[in-house]
Amino acid sequence: MEAPLQSLDPPLPLNPGGAEKAQHVPVWRNRPFMWLLSGNTASVFGDSFNGIAISLWVLQTTGSAQRMAAVQICTMAVSFLFGSFAGTAADRVDRRKLMLLSDVSRCLIAALLGICLFVFGVPFPAMLALVSLSTFLGLLQSPAFHASTTTLAGQGRIQQASSAMHLADNLARISGLALAGVAVASFGGLAAILTTSAAFLLSAFCTLLAGRFPSARRDSSEQISFLQDWSGGLAYIRKDPLIRSVVILNPVLTAFFLTAIMLVQVMAVKSWNANPIEFGLIEMCIPLGYMAGAGIIIAFGQRFGRRGRLVFIGLILLGPMYFLISGLSSPHAALPFVLLGGLLFSFCSMMVQIILKTEVRSEWQGRIYGTMGAITSMAPSLCLAIASMLADRWGASTVLAAQSAGLLALGIAAAFLLKPIRVYR
Repeated sequence: MEAPLQSLDPPLPLNPGGAEKAQHVPVWRNRPFMWLLSGNTASVFGDSFNGIAISLWVLQTTGSAQRMAAVQICTMAVSFLFGSFAGTAADRVDRRKLMLLSDVSRCLIAALLGICLFVFGVPFPAMLALVSLSTFLGLLQSPAFHASTTTLAGQGRIQQASSAMHLADNLARISGLALAGVAVASFGGLAAILTTSAAFLLSAFCTLLAGRFPSARRDSSEQISFLQDWSGGLAYIRKDPLIRSVVILNPVLTAFFLTAIMLVQVMAVKSWNANPIEFGLIEMCIPLGYMAGAGIIIAFGQRFGRRGRLVFIGLILLGPMYFLISGLSSPHAALPFVLLGGLLFSFCSMMVQIILKTEVRSEWQGRIYGTMGAITSMAPSLCLAIASMLADRWGASTVLAAQSAGLLALGIAAAFLLKPIRVYR
């Protein structure tokens, strides 16, 4: 039996005074929001740092590509199988406590993982179990964070808040990926894993300083089971045309974009013979373009009109742009186009997130983000696997040109079929 779509009461009010007043100021002056954002940034940094440290340990210790793939498959499977359930939990319990549970638990697991790997030398299956458990606990953090920030920032600041969140997220990922390799080379794997543990502890500390979060309050006379809440979230997505369109578009857009970036990286090495500095510049242009897009959205704020059309303009332009890249013969010529690709993708993805945060009530956002995250965890991996096999057979430039045509066709088709997004203002 599905839960009624309105089975939850409005969220609990925030602490009197501070947090409610903070909704009427820019997000960088909103202390509860900024503490929560700082905590999530530390958490994302820890995830990125942890991923590199574990990958290097597996490759250096075992030298096995199969075991490296096993780690990736396990984390992807956990995310896909439990993402929607984690989102449901974020809509049923105190989100602040859920985020603290996630951060503190991952802090302890990271420390335990470091000791097990570098002191006791535990076997690979034990490491895989700890990494999978950490991935599962991490799933609790993201939907609770997104649902809480919507209320903390206030409806009038959603666009500004979403841009700031994406900007901080990319900075954390870039720094985490860049510094993890340096830390492993300079101080060893144990120090890198303990840094991950410290990042999660810092995230928990920032979450505490943010104060009490708004949480969904349900009618005590109505007992709704966990599975009813979970199925109610799926029903919400299925019955709401706008939300259904967003949940469909976001994973597909992410899969196509990440696959295109991977093919550009392969071209840089195999076709353009890029040296390490040139390859690093290409890697840097992707997040720089994304952050530039976030900055533009922050600067213009509510002055952006027809936001739904901006999604499809960016999506349609991505196809021809990557087709141009597929025909280039120099990494230097590709740099401005790679930068532009990051900017266009930021408009597409951030506008979709802004639509979602604006139109979905806070008490439903955990389930929506959890379900969308579960799908998004699977789609890019499948596309990357297929594209990599085709690139080995036909060449990265040929596959990128073909994907560019597919991306253009996707953008045109989505603009017609996903009308709720196209007409959104």
